[in-house]
Amino acid sequence: MKRIFQFLLLICLFFQFDLLLAKKAPDWVTSRPIYKEFYIGIGYASKVKGSSEHIEIAKNGALKNLASEITVNISGEVISNVVEKSGILEEELKSLIRSTTEAELEGYELVDEWQNKKEYWVYYRLSKVIYRKLRQENIDKAVSLSLNLFSEAKKNETSKNYEKALLYYLQALGPIEKYITETLQTEFGGRTIYLNNEIYFSIQNLLSNIELKPVKANVEAKRNKALKQPLVVKAFYYEADKTLISNLPLAFAFTRGDGDLIKNVRTNMNGEARCKVSKVTSNESMQMVGVKLDISRLINQDSTSFVYQNILKSFPIPTTKIILNVFGLAFCIESDETNFGKKLSILHVEPKLKEDFAMKGFTFTEDINKADLYVKVNAKSREGSEMYGMFTAFVDLSVSVTEMDSGDEIYKCSLNNVSGQGLDFEKAGLKAFENAADEISEDMLPIVMKLIDQ
Repeated sequence: MKRIFQFLLLICLFFQFDLLLAKKAPDWVTSRPIYKEFYIGIGYASKVKGSSEHIEIAKNGALKNLASEITVNISGEVISNVVEKSGILEEELKSLIRSTTEAELEGYELVDEWQNKKEYWVYYRLSKVIYRKLRQENIDKAVSLSLNLFSEAKKNETSKNYEKALLYYLQALGPIEKYITETLQTEFGGRTIYLNNEIYFSIQNLLSNIELKPVKANVEAKRNKALKQPLVVKAFYYEADKTLISNLPLAFAFTRGDGDLIKNVRTNMNGEARCKVSKVTSNESMQMVGVKLDISRLINQDSTSFVYQNILKSFPIPTTKIILNVFGLAFCIESDETNFGKKLSILHVEPKLKEDFAMKGFTFTEDINKADLYVKVNAKSREGSEMYGMFTAFVDLSVSVTEMDSGDEIYKCSLNNVSGQGLDFEKAGLKAFENAADEISEDMLPIVMKLIDQ
């Protein structure tokens, strides 16, 4: 009997809950309320059996709906000084501001919620007075922090600490970037300023007075070799006089050609940035290394908005370039070519090697002390046979290539029994030399190229 009673009680509770869900929806669900003193946010979501995600979806929708009621106004000063510089449209800017507003809503309250079997609804509101008060408090805090950084920037600029001045100016953008649509009027140095504009102008003025100048604008280089001396660029600040700038971050990169170099360098106490080039890999005879102020290393790009990143790109970034006149590695070839015991007056192997390597950009020198690679060739012919008036000769050849900086032998090869035919043994020997030259060049060139490219 007791179990029957419990069962009937559960049935009653179920029907009461079902009736509760089936009750008429409140007015705010069917007709959006309008209050002059409140921003309203209403959201809903369809229910999925076995899931409670509809609650979070409805709440997020309500807050997004609430944020959309907050009008985004952009002042004329901001339009002319920020939007134009950032390169984005006014509507894009407003969309970004709405997203920020939605993410940082505070002070709102839950008014009501309602659900039935299929839907869940939630109703938030935010007092316009409270919103304006909280927003102004946040703006005041941001302006105060930004103003302190801006003041430090001015002090360092006056003291000719230009790298620190630029760093503080850029940091001063951070606290106020959430309020980019505001004029941010404040007092500084006994005068009224628009803080956004003042920071932009100060950064632009500082950057326009920085000049980068290479100590040597044209440098000789060898392919697949390190530069003997680093590329050196000096940083100056031009005003009444030229002031060297220390600790300035510069970025080096090949803008024409290619190679391995240190990309990120800071200027030293003498205002010099020294970039080591460990290898020039391109075959181009004229290559170019571009140098620019690396402003990205002065800011935290991960926390910088899209708008401010675009504004930073619009500033006149100081740049310069260095020309590399690139030569191929120099070969010194010593070739001993003997045809039946007689040294050849017109060589066959040496000119073939020179021709093929020259096509790859290499140069040649007679002075072994100026050579990057030393090539030693030994080639001798010997008689073969004679048949029906045609003579056969054979050439045995050995080649060794030594890397002169290290003294290491990087290539060694021997060819034996390379044959040639002619109307007599001498002509057959010369033909064998031609064939040996072609064969050793075909074998040697790709291997040596691969070895020196490593």
